[in-house]
Amino acid sequence: MISRHYLDAPFAWLGGMLRRGSERRRYAASPYAWLFQPYLGNELVALACFAHHGVMSVAAVTLRQHQVLTSRAWVAALIEDACGSDAAERRHQLLYSVEATKPLNIESLRSLVEFIGNRPIIGWQLDQRLAPLEQALRHHLGFGLPNARVDVTKLHQRHLRRLHPQAEHAAELARALDCWQVPSKTPQRALEDATASALLYLRLQRNEVDTVS
Repeated sequence: MISRHYLDAPFAWLGGMLRRGSERRRYAASPYAWLFQPYLGNELVALACFAHHGVMSVAAVTLRQHQVLTSRAWVAALIEDACGSDAAERRHQLLYSVEATKPLNIESLRSLVEFIGNRPIIGWQLDQRLAPLEQALRHHLGFGLPNARVDVTKLHQRHLRRLHPQAEHAAELARALDCWQVPSKTPQRALEDATASALLYLRLQRNEVDTVS
């Protein structure tokens, strides 16, 4: 069972429960039924997604307890045949260090959602980053990610407001990492972005525990 300190707020989990509730019945007889079941384990998944010109770079990294398991990651550039180009593919490989490429289709998206499973997901500017992925999932599979989720940006800003209530806080991952002294590689790359958001999440959760205690 995931301990209480993993929660950003009860509403993060409530949102996931409501999404699962409505779609669980719709997909009860499908191969995806298990994705809509409540998660009872101790893992989360950090997600990052960058989409441009028919190419979408996605990285998903597993968190377990206080560890970020970069060896257990799903990373690929998903290419939409109708829109993608060799130039766009090369640009993604250079910008986001994504070597593996897959067609953006049912098989690749099924592989991704099976990796994520029904585990809670976290990430930086999560709704904005996941918008193109959610659109692709709904187009090819008929549903978006039903998982409970925590936006690390909001968690970061909430912690900063406690320390500096009057200050304006820019929503930049690199600055947030510096603010909380989280060592990380350049978060522009897909895998590094997911890993950095996971490390920041763990740091903020430790801060939450220290504040409570």
